[in-house]
Amino acid sequence: MDKTTNTQPRYNGIEGQRLAILHRLTKGPATVEQLSTDCNAPDPRARVHELRCDGHRIETQMIDRTNPDGSVNRVGLYVLSVTDNRQCELNFNQ
Repeated sequence: MDKTTNTQPRYNGIEGQRLAILHRLTKGPATVEQLSTDCNAPDPRARVHELRCDGHRIETQMIDRTNPDGSVNRVGLYVLSVTDNRQCELNFNQ
């Protein structure tokens, strides 16, 4: 309990992380770093795996990312293949 406001902290559970990631991916592709930041998911790779197991078509595309020192890293970009965004919105708003 937060002593200054006497309210219970909002727990960011696994299901909430999955829904946030699914909702974020409906807006466009994202890297692990972006999903971690945008969705408050400490390990978005695990959540993406779980979403895939639930039947969501999420593909990984490898892209090159240039670092400030000029070196290049290959990172995964998650892309959601959706035929109808409305189902994702229904799940997220529950």
